[in-house]
Amino acid sequence: MLINAHTHHISQNPLIVRDIYNQYPWNFVANEAYYSIGIHPILINESNIERDLLTIEKHLSNEKCLAIGEIGLDKITPINFDLQISVFKAQLKIAELHQIPVIIHCVRAYQEILSIRKELKLSIPFIFHGFNKNEHLAQQIISNNCLLSFGKNLLQNPNLQTIFANLSDENFFLENDDSQISIEEIYSKAAEIRNTSVDNIENIIQENFKRIFNK
Repeated sequence: MLINAHTHHISQNPLIVRDIYNQYPWNFVANEAYYSIGIHPILINESNIERDLLTIEKHLSNEKCLAIGEIGLDKITPINFDLQISVFKAQLKIAELHQIPVIIHCVRAYQEILSIRKELKLSIPFIFHGFNKNEHLAQQIISNNCLLSFGKNLLQNPNLQTIFANLSDENFFLENDDSQISIEEIYSKAAEIRNTSVDNIENIIQENFKRIFNK
């Protein structure tokens, strides 16, 4: 079974691919996939925050709900940054209370997110989705007991490929996010980069999935 750790598309091959489908509290799409649910920083509607937070909490009793996300901080959106921080912290507190992982969206705010993790003394796993930065930041994230999820950029970014090749098995997931690239293609490239088989990558990520999501 291929784990797709963060996607905006539901696989047509549910016997082969296990998706964690991205959902929103204001637009939940009923289906059979596992999912995450959260208030994306660029989609914050200030008048609906309390209602959206209550909706998120209600979903946490659903066995198909595996994470809160994608949530985080984004410095290129016009949404007020202090408001983003407030909404992010509110969702993190819910996640910590329920001991559920979070899937992180981050644009130019890695230090702020790691600082908030320390400030709130969080124990829950963070999965930084779509990671596409440098080795120093990758190691900093991992040293804070967080994981990295790699997507389409792994196919063509040599520096990212080097980072991925040298990661310990327990530190990564794979995803296709909102791209049209199949998760199968990303797994194939991941296996090539790490000089191993797709089956081995599949086994590694299944073990990470069991550990992080208790499934």
